[in-house]
Amino acid sequence: MGKRVWITLTGMFIVFGIGAGCKKDDSFPITPEISFVSLVKYTSQNNQDSLELIFDFNDGDGDIGTPESNTSDRDIFAKLFELKNGVFTEANLAAPLEYRLPYLKPSGNNSSLKGSVQINIDYNILKINDTIRYELYIKDRAGHLSNTITTSTIITRVQ
Repeated sequence: MGKRVWITLTGMFIVFGIGAGCKKDDSFPITPEISFVSLVKYTSQNNQDSLELIFDFNDGDGDIGTPESNTSDRDIFAKLFELKNGVFTEANLAAPLEYRLPYLKPSGNNSSLKGSVQINIDYNILKINDTIRYELYIKDRAGHLSNTITTSTIITRVQ
């Protein structure tokens, strides 16, 4: 992909169940686990395209996210893949796709956390009629890496 590609995080929201959402019998491994939920393409009236990527997570010891005072660490690591000659190939991006999760801390006696993450990605500089997908994983504060998930595929703006 010879063009310089910029993908920006336009928003990230965390919905997590702490307390009422997590029952005392929730028991997860200390290594975070993630599962793909959806990848949806949106086109606005001014032809600005964006993606909404949602995945679920759980973590047995609840050490997800980075404190606000730490401006350099990232928790979500993604790679963009393009379909070329029938094979998905990692895109050569100008900057890595790394995002922050807010600092999460379980409350009560249960140290487990589970929830959903939504990332909005602007992808307007990608080529039209391009078939893409993402692979991503997260890292907790102890350095445990989650499993890697693969999103569904989408076709960028069709023209």
